Amino acid sequence: MLFLAFLLAGIGTYAIRLSGIMLLGGDRKLPESVTKTLRLIAPAALAAIIANSLLLDGGDWRAFGAWQIAAVVATGVALWKRSMGWTLIAGAGAFAALLLVGL
Repeated sequence: MLFLAFLLAGIGTYAIRLSGIMLLGGDRKLPESVTKTLRLIAPAALAAIIANSLLLDGGDWRAFGAWQIAAVVATGVALWKRSMGWTLIAGAGAFAALLLVGL
C-alpha cells in the first residue's frame, strides 16, 4: 500500500512538471525576468530546508551542537573540494562523530 502511495505521488509530480513543459514549451520564449526567477527557485527552496533543519527542532529553536558544527564542516569541504561526494561524506562523518562523542 505504501509503495502504491509513493508511486502515485511520483506519477502526479511528473505529470505536473510535464504539463508545465507542454504548456510553456515549443517556440514560446519566456521573458528574461521570469527565466531569472525560475533559476533561483531551487536554490531558495534548498536554503529554506537547510535553515529549517539547522535552526529548528519540532518548532522550537535547536540548541547549538552537532547539526551546526557538521554544517560548518560540510560547507568548508564544499568550498575547498567543490565536490558533492566529498561534501556529503565530510558532513555525514562529522555529524556521526559528533553524535558518538555525545555532542
